[in-house]
Amino acid sequence: MPRSVSSSVQTADASVTTRESKVYGVLVGAGATGGAWQLNDSSDDSGTDLISGIVQANGGYFVNLSEIPVQFSTGIRADLEGSNITITVFYD
Repeated sequence: MPRSVSSSVQTADASVTTRESKVYGVLVGAGATGGAWQLNDSSDDSGTDLISGIVQANGGYFVNLSEIPVQFSTGIRADLEGSNITITVFYD
């Protein structure tokens, strides 16, 4: 893992970063409804989903990618279904 990792907390569709990056982990949590989430290789949701998952209502988990980080060549865009999902993306 690099010496310095940035983090970005998202609760709606949004750009995490607009530059080439690697993702080292994703912390996911949901309120009453849960739903699907994706991290897209783009700055505007036009690229390919590289990491995705589903979180159950009132649940959460951590996706540890520190040993094998996922490379995003354009940027990182969070795509969240519903309004009760929060993700924290750890990237360089």
